[in-house]
Amino acid sequence: MDHLLRDFRYGLRLFRKDPGFTFIAVSVMALSIGANAAIFSVINSVLLRPLPFKEPNRLVRVWGQFDKQGIPKNWISEPEFLELRQQVSSFEDIAAFSADGANLTGAGEPVRVNNANVSAGFFEILGINPILGRTFSSEDDQPGHDQVAILSHALWKQRFASDPEIIGRTVGVNGANVTIVGVLPAGFNYPAKEDLWTPLAINTASPNNRGSHYLEVIARPMPGVTLDAAAADLAQLAANLQQQFPNNYPEGSGWGLYLVPMLDEVVGNIRPALFALLAAVLFVLLIACANIANLLLARSTVREKEIAVRMALGASRSRLIRQLLSESAVLALTGGAVGLVLAQVGVQAFRLLGPRETPRLEEISLDWRVVLISLAITLVTGMLFGLVPAFQNSRPDLHSSLKENSRGSSGGRNRARSIFVLAEIALALVLLAGAGLMIRSFKTLLDVNLGYRTDHLLTMRLSLPSSRYKDQSQILPFYRQLFAKIRELPGVISAGGVTQLPLSGSYASGSTVVEDQSTSERFNQINGYPYIEADRRAVSPDYFPSLDINLIRGRLFTEADNDKAPPVLLVDQAFEKRFWPEGNALGKRIAVGFDGPNKPRWGEIVGVVGHINHYGIDQVKQYALKFEGREQVYFPLEQRANAARNLYLTIKTSVEPTSLAASIREQVQSLDPEQPIYDIRTMDALLSESVSQRQLNMYLFAGFSGIALILAAIGIYGVLSYAVTQRTREIGIRMALGASQSSVLMLVVGSGIKLVAAGLVLGFVAALALTRLMQGLLFGVSATDPVTFTAICVVLFAVALFACLVPAFRAARVEPMVALHHE
Repeated sequence: MDHLLRDFRYGLRLFRKDPGFTFIAVSVMALSIGANAAIFSVINSVLLRPLPFKEPNRLVRVWGQFDKQGIPKNWISEPEFLELRQQVSSFEDIAAFSADGANLTGAGEPVRVNNANVSAGFFEILGINPILGRTFSSEDDQPGHDQVAILSHALWKQRFASDPEIIGRTVGVNGANVTIVGVLPAGFNYPAKEDLWTPLAINTASPNNRGSHYLEVIARPMPGVTLDAAAADLAQLAANLQQQFPNNYPEGSGWGLYLVPMLDEVVGNIRPALFALLAAVLFVLLIACANIANLLLARSTVREKEIAVRMALGASRSRLIRQLLSESAVLALTGGAVGLVLAQVGVQAFRLLGPRETPRLEEISLDWRVVLISLAITLVTGMLFGLVPAFQNSRPDLHSSLKENSRGSSGGRNRARSIFVLAEIALALVLLAGAGLMIRSFKTLLDVNLGYRTDHLLTMRLSLPSSRYKDQSQILPFYRQLFAKIRELPGVISAGGVTQLPLSGSYASGSTVVEDQSTSERFNQINGYPYIEADRRAVSPDYFPSLDINLIRGRLFTEADNDKAPPVLLVDQAFEKRFWPEGNALGKRIAVGFDGPNKPRWGEIVGVVGHINHYGIDQVKQYALKFEGREQVYFPLEQRANAARNLYLTIKTSVEPTSLAASIREQVQSLDPEQPIYDIRTMDALLSESVSQRQLNMYLFAGFSGIALILAAIGIYGVLSYAVTQRTREIGIRMALGASQSSVLMLVVGSGIKLVAAGLVLGFVAALALTRLMQGLLFGVSATDPVTFTAICVVLFAVALFACLVPAFRAARVEPMVALHHE
């Protein structure tokens, strides 16, 4: 240990004497280790750290599906949940919940909070105990006894000043008085950053419509029951239900029930992106190691005589290797310490700037496990980049090295340095190819035609509580007055409303039947009518003009399409093409529900509008919906008022949209002082959020590949610059014998280009193989896109050529007489 400490102290003295080398080496290590520590912190917090629940590995989520109707993941209806609870013996505990929002009053100004309606046993399954009061009892979960609520720690602190006497206090939730019975511990906000929990209170004697899927289900299998056994029980229940209720689960719909481990459900689709980023930073680390190894090899030339003297005085080779590896470890540890500081900054930046939908974003931190792993990476990389230089330096030619004017023997070093540079170029090409594909994919994404405009469009939500707006006789007058008031505001061009706003994550769909029997042969049937699963939305007349959605044929809704007028509908082009490819949808009748067997609620199609991109530019949302876009049906808001209590306002403006938010809020509260508005955002902001994860991936890949490109250029420059220094005498002789500057230039550049070409070939082959693993992260671009690969090779070759030219021009300007006196 004493010898090791002496080696460390000696290494520190050497590095203090060469601050330029030390700064470059430490900076390169700090950047690479910092990037690795930051990305691993994200992976550790999001993917590896256990969920903060009781026995999280035994928790599962249960989903339904109508896979052949384009719904691979669907919520559960009330009857289905009751059947799951009663008939699936594989589950020890099971609970349901529905995440939504609620208007909170009686605690300051009216505010919209995140609310989850949960069944009894929900908190017990998760192992969550309140810090004040209690959780819900089975009695609370009965209709008529459900006027109770539980607060999150954050809401209790912010709205109620952490009042220890909060239990028993009454507040307003959606217009109804409820009693607070509990406060949960800090940090718990499942399922989705909730502020408030209320009982689900299913009427078990008369549950909701079997086709009304809105519940999410969490379960814990019995001890010893495998996930495969539980899945088999679900499959059996699904088969039984399909036999009992063929109209609800038609043959050919792909109906089924399945489960997903809780952690897989939470982390969603982010796992491939995080592992791709981890691979990228590991590549940067390898390039950094190769770069520093090159620096150490170049530096070893200066120390060749020192090492030869040590060996001549009796130092063993193992002793020298230990000394040199100790110096590498000093560099690595110093770089690692600085890197951890950079990692902490990077983690905080990711928490602030990362996409809002990133799972477990608030849990991301640089914990002790990450520090230990970073320390291990630091020591391994210290050995890695110091190993080859140590072995090279520890076997000098004593006879040549001890000569006063000797240049030493450096052939082995040159070969090693060339190999390192070749590896840097190959690794840099792989990273650049990944970044190029990400950039090209993102550009393709932004070029997608949404079917509507997002500029100068303000959106916000309001939710009319059923306790105060009981039916359409109260709902419709409120909306009529509100739209009239908003249209009168200066700067407002039009004001519309829709029940599900594009890009917002909200959607609704249902089985839609068509009266036209000529299409029956091509479709499955319900009650003898052909049907498909279609998206459906209620809209006000000004909704389509606000978003500039094209009218293809027929007409849009007008004020005359009210609750007294015959039912009418609009369909999109995709719907018309599906049933009537000839384009004759106008006048046909469709229905989205039945009043009884063979009694569809028909509505006449009066117009066809353009198909819009509702779910996100790449049509992949948090519920794993992956299709090009379901067919779309629109209803007049006034004819579906009871379904439009929750409404998105869409206000097209001639001024900066957010400048009108306060005025619109005033108009809402002039009609109802207890009615909050929330989710106030521009449509441009929604669009930006919908691509934020891909955009962040692109920026990170581009940043890492940029670092790799710079390091590769430095490596090429270093090798050639060192080679020019070694060959100064030779170059002088060549020029004295008549060699031209251009021939010397070509001599140096040619040696560099050979290295670059070999690195490009290796990198190209590796990139073709590895970028295929990124296909799931790309949109509209092949993982082997020839345009991207060609462009990346050209860019890397150009940068490498520039790195070659700098030392080449220096060699071409060598004065023969000066060179001949060299050494």
